Parts: sequence; structure tokens; C-alpha cells
Amino acid sequence: MSNLEGNGKSLTQRELYTFSGFSLDVSSGLLTHSGAVVRLAPRVYQVLAYLVTNRERIVSKDEIFSAVWQDTFVEDNALSYTISQLRKTLAAYEPDTVFVETVPRRGFRFVAEVKEIETALSPPSQFAEVVLERRTVSEEWIEESDDAGAMIDPGRALPARTYHPLRKPLGVTLLFLLGVFVAGAGWYFTRQQPAKDQRTIAVMPLKDLSGANVDNSLTLGLTDALIRQLGRADGLVVRPLGSTLTAAEGESDSFAIGRKLEVDAIVDWKLQPSDGENRISAQLLNVADGKQLWEQSFVFSGNDLFSIQDSVADLTARALVAHVSEEQFARLHEKMTANSEAYQAYLRGRYHWSRRNLDGFQKALAYFEQAVSLDPRFAEAHAGIADVHLGLYDYGYKPATRSVPEARAAVERALALKPMLSEAFSARASIAFLHDRDWAATEADFLRAIELSPRDATPRLRFGWMLSVAGRTEEGLVQLRKAEELDPTSRIGQTNIAYNRMLSGDLQQAESVLLNVIRTAPDFSLPHWYLGTIYFLRNDVEASMNEYFTAFAIDEGNSELVDAVRAKFDSGQRDAGLREWREALESRYAEKYFPPSNIALVAAFAKDQENTMKWLRASLKVRDPWLLQILHDPEYRFLAGDQEFDALINELRSGISK
Repeated sequence: MSNLEGNGKSLTQRELYTFSGFSLDVSSGLLTHSGAVVRLAPRVYQVLAYLVTNRERIVSKDEIFSAVWQDTFVEDNALSYTISQLRKTLAAYEPDTVFVETVPRRGFRFVAEVKEIETALSPPSQFAEVVLERRTVSEEWIEESDDAGAMIDPGRALPARTYHPLRKPLGVTLLFLLGVFVAGAGWYFTRQQPAKDQRTIAVMPLKDLSGANVDNSLTLGLTDALIRQLGRADGLVVRPLGSTLTAAEGESDSFAIGRKLEVDAIVDWKLQPSDGENRISAQLLNVADGKQLWEQSFVFSGNDLFSIQDSVADLTARALVAHVSEEQFARLHEKMTANSEAYQAYLRGRYHWSRRNLDGFQKALAYFEQAVSLDPRFAEAHAGIADVHLGLYDYGYKPATRSVPEARAAVERALALKPMLSEAFSARASIAFLHDRDWAATEADFLRAIELSPRDATPRLRFGWMLSVAGRTEEGLVQLRKAEELDPTSRIGQTNIAYNRMLSGDLQQAESVLLNVIRTAPDFSLPHWYLGTIYFLRNDVEASMNEYFTAFAIDEGNSELVDAVRAKFDSGQRDAGLREWREALESRYAEKYFPPSNIALVAAFAKDQENTMKWLRASLKVRDPWLLQILHDPEYRFLAGDQEFDALINELRSGISK
């Protein structure tokens, strides 16, 4: 009989178990590893003993509460914390072994191989009093003080334990797991690292090793969702998915990726098969010393693919409940939608939108529209629709007449549903600048977006670039540097900083930054465009044109037209080459829209005043979003003094001046 509950008998049958180098003597309350005593808090030890002695089955949460806490009323967070501490302690000795698995909606199971050792009757040991640390999980979690109402007490913040058995697709089960990973990361950084105001973290893309054919858009969408959810926690700075993917190119070592991203820790997670079931395993790794900070494993079968949507917010908040205000708690607890299918469509849409090309935008739009058809009140999906139409406009795939009204309507719908939605304000600010040329509205909306989401680099990147274009380069640099702190490896962030430095006259620094971006991202066209401008300013025409040729070929996806123009240049027929280039673009424009400022630039290379002005007028008419850059492009300076050109410049400046 177990001595777990202290039955007071003078002799007891010793219950001795061994597993993975550990020896557990239940009757004496002693856990050792390779002969050395392992120190455990009493509740942690009791949960371990109960799981080991009931290892042949799944043990429910209520059963553990009854056995370990008995008549003491505690919330679920006490058990969550206890299991986390147990896993952390065991992993410190055997980091490659999974000991406790979480079975969603059902409970926990001890899965390491256990051998039960036959022993004789013996007196109960008194050594447990020496081994066990005299502190309890319930004291640590339930007796947190309420600092004048600023902090939330777990007993009143979290609802009582309720479980709703439902069955849904794989993606929704993964959504439940997101909350648990957020809890683990949030718990570590907010409870274990008080010396540093902010901790930085990266989330590795979810690796699908399951053979379940989970498509890439869902796994990366889930990764992005975890990143965004962690980003709501005060004290955490989370690297965006795009930067993590860039850092991971050609690199399999998680710690090397973490060092590239300049983060404190990395969440590494995998979807893998396990004896006919699917398992998600996740771990938090400390980049500096390579230690595993926590590890959790979750098993779910094909017939048990949905866990309670409400648990996502609960599990996230439990990890941070002693550290967040009521307002922050509400933000962390908020769900985007209660419709799991709509959320999966939204995640896929986010992934395809992040590709930033025509195919990506088209697929993203289809998924976002599917999401709002399933849940018309899904504000983030409406904001996603706005971002797609804005992208189609900004990247030159559609004219303003076929994109901006749709973007504007989607933004207003999103804000009507959720007036505090940062991404909607950011999208509306971009429309105000690129299309409306309304600087007052631009600035107001960007400042609101940043206020609502201060650790999101995107609105700062956009605002910093637009401040630079508006001639407020020092203010723009402030925003761009803050974005750099949040996402130091962002290629668009570094390129925008280089553009800002170029406009400020620091061509050497701008060139250095652009060359570094090109080394890490040779297929990214924007730094080549800006580098061409720098060389033009230095009167190095040949180097300038080479960069423009490279940028154009990257944007085209092939170099056929550029190669023909280069051949003309090489044979001394520069003017003929530029004329053929312009005429080819004009023929293409007659069939399909793209920003006509492209044609104006080629005409400007040839100092062809008539055709340059013709296509600048066309750009103005269609509200070409790229037209604003002519305020600073030196290629157009030959037109200075032309009445029509000067009037155009004045019109652009008046719209975006402070």
C-alpha cells in the first residue's frame, strides 16, 4: 500500500519503480537519479507518484485533483504549473526522454518505460522530510496579492473547470496547442527572468513529420498565429515569421538560427506520428547556453481532433495571470472568432498574403473571403481582405480603381467590428498616404496603430518609410530604428533604413546596408533599385544601370527583355536600347496594368522629356502608388524648371506635407 497519504502504519510494502535512470520509492517519498537525490516540491512529487502508479491508463485532471489536492479547492492553473515543474525537473536529467504526455480533453499519461521492483516489507523512511522542499504550488499560484486591483487573482479571473467534448479537424486541435505553448513561453519569461525588462523569442516553423499531409499554409499559418499570440504578452518581443524563415534558409541548427535572430530563446515544435496517433512535441530552448527550458508533448487521435476553443485563452492567461492587468488579461483572452473553420481559413490566408506576390494575394483573398463567409463578424479576416487589396495596389498588380475602394470598405468593416484593431489602422494609414495623399490622416492612423500594438514592427516600418518620403527623415529614422529593435534581421526594415540614410545624404552608410541586404537576400529587388539611385547620385551611370537591370529582371522573373537592352548598351547603342525598353513596356501596358511610373523612369534614363512627362501624367491620373518617390529620385532632375513638372512636384508635396 502506498504511503502517499501518510497512513500511519509501522510497516509498509515498498513500492519501488525505475524509469530512464530514475528510481522512485513511493513508500519513502524518495526520487533519485543514478543514486543522486532529486529534489521535488511535495505536490510535484505526489503527482509524479500518482502518474507512475497509474501508468497503464490516462489519468483525468479531476482524478489528480481528488488524489493530490483532495478537498482543497484549486483552479486548473495549479495542476498545469505542477505538471510543467515535473517535466522541467525530469528533463534536466534526461532531456531526450518524454515522460508525461498531455491527452487533450482527457488528461495525462506517464509514457516512459517503467519497471516495478519487488521489495520486502520495511519501515517507512523519514528521508522524505529532508528531500522535499517545503513549498506548495497552490500557495505560489493562488495566494498572489491583488496590488490595488492592478493584478488579477487567479481565483476570480479564471472560470471553473469545464470541458466540452467536440470533434473537429486537425487544424483546430493544433489551435488548442498554441495556447499551451504560449503558456510555457510566457511562464518562463515572466516568472523566471525578472532581471530583464524584455525577453526576445523566435518561433520555429511547425515541422510536419506526421505523414498526415498537413499543408504548408496551415503549419506556417499556425506558426504565425503563435507568434502573434505571444506578441500580446507584455515583456516579450517576438520575431516575425518572415524573418525567422529567412534566418532558417540553409540552416538546420535551431541555436544558430536563434543567434542570427538575436533572441534569448526559441520555441521548437513538431507534428509527428506516435503509434497510430498524432503527437505535437514542443520545447523552449535557451540560445545562450543550449539548455532546454521546458518541454511538452500532446497526443491526439484522428477521432479526437478538436479541443475547446475557449481553452486557448485560458491556458495562455494562466501562464501570465500573476503579471497582467485586467486590461491586458482581456486582450490575451480575446478570441478572433469562435468558428474553427473560419480561423483555419484565416491562417491560410495570412500565410499566402505573406508571400507578397500575385499568386499569394489571390489565394489569400479566397481564404479571407471564405473566413468572413463562415463568420461575417470576423474583424481580422476583414482586415486581411483590406491588406490583400492594398497589396495588389501597392505592388502594382491592380490599378487604384479596382483595389482601393475594396480595401477601404474592408478596413471600415473591420473597425466597425473591432474599433481597437491595430492592423486595420495600419492599412487605412497606408491608403491615406499612397492613394489619398492625406498626411494628417496618415499620421493619426499610424500613431494609433503603434499605440495599439507597440511591439509590432510592421506599422513602424511603414510609418518610418512614409515619414522619410515626406522629408521628415529624422523622425522616420526613429520609427525605423524602433522597428529594427523588434525585428533586427528584416530585409525590408534594413532596406528602408538605407533609403532613409540615402535621403539624408549619407550615401556611404546607405550603400553598406544595401550591399549587406543583397548578400543575404540576392533575389530581393528593392535594394538593387535603391543602390542604382545611389550610383546615379555619384554619376556612376554604368554601375547605376547595372543595378536597375538587375532589379527589373528580378521583378520580371526573367531577364529576356533586360538582356536585349544590355546587348544594345554593350554595342554602343544606349539610346536605341532605352527606346526599345520603353516601347516594350508601352505595348505591355496597353494589354495589362502595371504602375506607369516604370515607363516614366525608363524614359527619364534617356532624358526623353516628352515621354517622361507623358507617363508621369498617366501615373498621376491612376494614382500610381510609386509616384511619390519622384520627389527624391535624381533621375528626374533634368526636368527641373519645366512648368508642368514643377506643378506636379508641388501637388505631391502639398498632399504629404505636415
